[in-house]
Amino acid sequence: MAEAGVNGHCDERKGDVMADRFVWALALLALLCAPLSAAAAERTVVLVMFDGFAPAMADATKTPSLDTIKKEGVWSRHLVPVYPSLSLPNHTSFVTGCWPERHGIVQNGFIDPKLGKLPETADADWVTGCESVWQAAERQGVPSAALNFWNRVSKTKGKLASIANEYKPWAELPSDEAVLTEALGLLKRSDAKRPRLIALYFRGPDHGAHVNGVTSPQALAEVRNADRIVGKLMGVLKALPADREGTLIVGTDHGMMKVDQVINLPRIITRHSIRARDAGDGGSAYLYLDPGESVERVEEALSGYSHAFTVHRTGRYPAPYARLGTSKRLGDLMLVVKPPYYLAGTDSFPSYAYWLGMSWLWSDIFTPDFGGLAVSHGYDSSIEAMHGIFYAWGAGAAKGKEVTRIENIDVHPTVMHLLGLQPGNPVDGKVAADVLAAPEPLPTPAR
Repeated sequence: MAEAGVNGHCDERKGDVMADRFVWALALLALLCAPLSAAAAERTVVLVMFDGFAPAMADATKTPSLDTIKKEGVWSRHLVPVYPSLSLPNHTSFVTGCWPERHGIVQNGFIDPKLGKLPETADADWVTGCESVWQAAERQGVPSAALNFWNRVSKTKGKLASIANEYKPWAELPSDEAVLTEALGLLKRSDAKRPRLIALYFRGPDHGAHVNGVTSPQALAEVRNADRIVGKLMGVLKALPADREGTLIVGTDHGMMKVDQVINLPRIITRHSIRARDAGDGGSAYLYLDPGESVERVEEALSGYSHAFTVHRTGRYPAPYARLGTSKRLGDLMLVVKPPYYLAGTDSFPSYAYWLGMSWLWSDIFTPDFGGLAVSHGYDSSIEAMHGIFYAWGAGAAKGKEVTRIENIDVHPTVMHLLGLQPGNPVDGKVAADVLAAPEPLPTPAR
């Protein structure tokens, strides 16, 4: 009986093993025959920046593509810029995930003690100590493309992405349509070296809004064009083959707000015999005092303009501006403008204005009769009008969700997370968990 019982048990186990093997064989066959799952698909992320896109612009005209993302993806009216809420500091934070104190781009114009004044053709060598998304991706073996972003090329290292268009002054950059055409071609590539990160800068509604207003016909025409661009990118991402999936991230560098009076900084400098160079415009400027000039004297001279701007010594910035750091690029004093005033520095005026007495005859603060701005930016990032649009759609993104706010510096680590990569080193931002469809484990740190 004992022997029979043992043999019977063994026969039963043999049957179970054979059944298990049969089930596993069927499962393996089903896996091999089925199309690749979303989790196994290779992911491509398209990162888009439209310059100067305020949420109010999308409210004022038809944007069917962006409306689709509201239903199928995630969006926010509050992509919060770094201070100052100007283009170059925020372009750089957007792609590096770093505060200006780390990346060193502290204004659209500033003076470096060794390099001199930031030229219009400044390249990525002006960035100090931070990696862009394309640099971090390339370092981890992921081919990338960067089109029209200003810090895509280094004079000393060359192109920082596998694909990057030639560096030129802003006015000579390829048109938005040319950038779109190249991007669509990159997405349709099927070779092994195709980029999995495609970063695109578009001029967007910035210029039209500056000159004509946030909801002017000129600005809204550019908004509709931006929406068309988004729709074209979505269409190609949808059409990717089964073994590939795509994610689209859309953001901006800053919002816009109405302004009316110009602070004539060259006139103020002349009136008070301030011995200094200035750099900056819009919502802020820096003063670089000549040797022997008194900080205290200049502070006292400028105290009479407290209704239009405040004055802060480098290294003594209040909390909203502290992330600028303490580098020599900040000069000796920073002027922080109060809207609706906006500041025009030495480089802001056309050459003929000096012949007409701009720096010795014109008023310190005035309302321009012609040639002024309708809207501007560069102000404190806590001002909601400085906030911009944010949209995310596709693989890995949440669906039908509005997010209260997203920090500019969080875009970089979120993009890298969607690619399954580690962020650049260093990085100040964090993954924006609210943007993601579901929690995903972070990739193993690169060694």
